[in-house]
Amino acid sequence: MDKIDFLPERIRDQRAKRKRLVREVCLLTVCAGGLLLLAHVRRGQVRTAAAEMDVLDARAENLRQQLETRKELERQQAELTVVRRIEEDLGSRINILDVLAELQRVAPEGILLTSLSVETMEVRLEIQRASVRGRRARSADSPAKNEETVIKRVRLMITGLSPADVEVANFIGQLSSSPLFEDVNMGYARNVSFRGRQAREFQTSCYIAR
Repeated sequence: MDKIDFLPERIRDQRAKRKRLVREVCLLTVCAGGLLLLAHVRRGQVRTAAAEMDVLDARAENLRQQLETRKELERQQAELTVVRRIEEDLGSRINILDVLAELQRVAPEGILLTSLSVETMEVRLEIQRASVRGRRARSADSPAKNEETVIKRVRLMITGLSPADVEVANFIGQLSSSPLFEDVNMGYARNVSFRGRQAREFQTSCYIAR
């Protein structure tokens, strides 16, 4: 049986408009809630992205500092490499001006240096190494083995004049006690004539400390 509505057309239109308005309000509410939920999710994603960005910035700063440290270490390594090459080629890193100043300090009064030569030469150095059995089982049957290596040293050859042998001996003693010179050896000492007077000409050699 069909339902017959005897209400006026105006009332039916009002009811229809009210229903449409309610549906629109509900739809708008649902849309607004969805937008709020989406905004909340987006806000969380933005915060997460910002936190990740901060972490990346911190890592980038750390990496930049490491790169700067690496550049400094590379510069120091290059300087040490140059120093090592100088030491290998010349045998010493000591400035020759320091050598001259030390010679002036240790030379006694009356000593006259007439010749000074500096040369780099190869020196064989003996290195003691333990036997195959090691230190724990070292005995008379397992003596230590000696090996040789060649290093470069700077040798100083000094020629001078002295009134007597006493000054020469003092000069040799001062050279031997100086930390700048090693392996001081006397070459010769002989009588010579210098400006019409008798003098002692001597020659000594030593190595400059490494």
